[in-house]
Parts: sequence; C-alpha cells; structure tokens
Amino acid sequence: MEVKRRHERISYISPISIADVVLLLIIFFLLTSTYVLEPGIKVKLPRSISSEVTAEKDIQVTITSAGKLFLNQKEVTLEEFSSRLSEIIERVGNKPIIIRADKGVYVDRLIMIMDRARLAGVEQLLIATRRIE
Repeated sequence: MEVKRRHERISYISPISIADVVLLLIIFFLLTSTYVLEPGIKVKLPRSISSEVTAEKDIQVTITSAGKLFLNQKEVTLEEFSSRLSEIIERVGNKPIIIRADKGVYVDRLIMIMDRARLAGVEQLLIATRRIE
C-alpha cells in the first residue's frame, strides 16, 4: 500500500524574503554601528610610535593650522588664555593639560602657549599625537 502525501514540500526560498532580510540587516548595522571620529575642532596631529590613550575629561588646548586657539572647544585669544585656564584649574583641579596642536603649527607658537599654561599654574602638559599604523 502506497501512502500519498497531500502537501508537497516547498524546495525553494522566495528571493523577495531574502531581499527583505538583507535590507533589514543593512539598516540594523548602519544604525547601530559607531563611527570613531574625533569630536570638535579638526587638526592634523603629528604622528608618533609611542602615543597613548588618555581620558577625555582632561583639559584640552587646541591650536589649529590657522593659528586659532581653543580651550575645551571654546575659542579664546592669546591674551585671555591664561586667565580662562586659571579659572578652569580652580574649578576642576590641576589635571593634565592635553595640547592638540596641528602639525603645521610653528614651534615658537606652541612654546608660547605652553609657557602661558605653566604661568597659569599647570603642572603637567601632554602633547596629543596619533599612532603610526
């Protein structure tokens, strides 16, 4: 006696279903992926083999290639730099200062800013670099 099946198995997968699943996966990965970007002012940091990662909560001084000076993402003039830095040190304590200077900045400008930071009471200065890959 032979048993007949009433329903036959579907042996293919609908291409429309696969396209829907792939589209949903692409959308999911685009929305959930994180891009590692440096926030704030764009500077081309010098390269170094021995660069280390530091905390973002440190005080940051940024010097752009155009010569603009920023203290914690806020533009300041050279004349008001020391007083604003002193205010920040009084408020948050004497934390290390990270200097993010564009690689096109002249050394004398960098040294002038470092001297003013020392006169404002900064004990530790760090120069930001990017790692050579």
